Amino acid sequence: MAIGIMIGIFFLFLVMGMPIGIAIAGSSIASILAVGDLPGILLPQRTFVMLDSFSLMAVPVFILAGEVMGVSGITTKIVKLASALVGHLRAGLGQTSILAGMLMAGISGAAAADASALGAILIPAMEEEGYDKPLAVSIIASANTIGPIIPPSIMMIIYGSMTGVSIGALFLGGFVPGVLFGLSLMILTHFTAKKRTGIKIHTRATLKEIWIAFKEAIWALIMPVIIVGGILSGFFTATESGVIAVIYAFIVGFMNRSIHSFKQVKQIVLNAAMGSTTPMFLIGIAAVMGWVLARNDFPLHVGNFLNGITTNPNVFIVLVWAFYLFIGCFMEDTAAMIILVPILAPIAAAYGFDPVHFGVFTVVTLLIGCITPPVGMLLFICSAIAKVKVTDVVTTIVPYCITLAGMACLFGLFPILITLVPNMVFG
Repeated sequence: MAIGIMIGIFFLFLVMGMPIGIAIAGSSIASILAVGDLPGILLPQRTFVMLDSFSLMAVPVFILAGEVMGVSGITTKIVKLASALVGHLRAGLGQTSILAGMLMAGISGAAAADASALGAILIPAMEEEGYDKPLAVSIIASANTIGPIIPPSIMMIIYGSMTGVSIGALFLGGFVPGVLFGLSLMILTHFTAKKRTGIKIHTRATLKEIWIAFKEAIWALIMPVIIVGGILSGFFTATESGVIAVIYAFIVGFMNRSIHSFKQVKQIVLNAAMGSTTPMFLIGIAAVMGWVLARNDFPLHVGNFLNGITTNPNVFIVLVWAFYLFIGCFMEDTAAMIILVPILAPIAAAYGFDPVHFGVFTVVTLLIGCITPPVGMLLFICSAIAKVKVTDVVTTIVPYCITLAGMACLFGLFPILITLVPNMVFG
C-alpha cells in the first residue's frame, strides 16, 4: 500500500507541475505517514545519511571549478581552438560547436552550464553564417549532452556515490562513448548541412593559427589531465581532484586577470552554491524514496517481473534503454537516475552486467532526455538564447535524438565500448 500511495502521489504532483524535488519529498512523506509505524525523524535522518558522503563533496566542488573557469574567459578560447581544427569542414561552425562541447566537457562536467556558455557565443554567430535558428539550437543542445559523459562528470560522481562503483573507472568508461557521441553528431551535421543552402564555408586554418589557438586554450586543456591523471595515479580521490581543479581554476583566473576582486570571488562562490542546491537536495530527498522502496522489496518485485519477461541480458538492456528514453522525456536526468538506479542497478548485476558498463550506459541514455521534448532542459536553454519557440525546434532536433539514442543502444549491447579504457588502465 505504501508504494502505491507514494507512486500515485508522485505522479499526481508531477502532473500538477510541481518541481521534481517537491514531488519526491511529498510522496515520500505521504508513504511514511500511510504506514503509521515509522518515526517522523526518518525523513531528515535518511537525507542526512545520504548526503554525509565524502564522494558527494565533489559535486559542489566541480560546479565551483566550472564557474571559475567560465569567468576566466576559457569558453572563447576553446571555441577558437575548435574552429581552428574543424572550422573548414562543411557546416564548419556547427562542427566547431560539437568539438567545443567535447572540449568543454573536460572542464565543468555540467551540461546546462556548457550549453549556456557555448550557446551565448555560437548561436548568434551561426545565425549570421546562414544557419536557421532551429538548426543552431539543435546542434548546440545535442553537443552539450557530451558534457556529463567525458570526465569529469557530476552525474557519474553521483552514480558512483549511490552504488559504490569506482568513480575513476566510471570517468574512464565515459571516454569512448563521449568521443563516439561527438563523431556521430559531426557526421549527422555534415549531411544535414548538405541539404541546406547559404551556410558559410571557411578556409582551413594554417598550422600557425592552430598553434596560437592551442597555446591560448592550453590552460583549459590541462585541467582534465590533472583531474583524471591524479585519480589514476592515486595521488588523490575524485573529491580531492575537484579541490585541486578549483585551486587551479582560481590560479588561471588570477594569472589572466579575469578574476581581480574579492567581490567577484564572492559572486562566483555564491553562483556555485546556488547551482549545487538542486542536485544535492534531489540526492538527499531521493534517498528517502529509495529507502521506502527497498523496505517494501520493490526492487525484488521489479526483478521478478523482468525475469518473467526475459532471461536474456540483451533483451533486458534494450528494455532498460527504451524505459530510460521514455522517462527522459518527462523527468530531469539527475532526478531520474537517483530514483531508478537503486532499483535497476542490482537487477542489472543479477543479469551479469559489469557495474561500470551499466553505470555509464545509464548516464549516457538518460542524458538524451535533455534534448527531448517536452521537458528537455538543454532544448529550453538554447531556445531561450536563440529567442525561438521550443515547438519550432522539435522537427529539427528529432534526427539528433534518434542518432544519440541509437548510439546509446550500441553502448548497452556492446559493453567493450565502455569497459575498454577502464580495463586497459585497471586490468
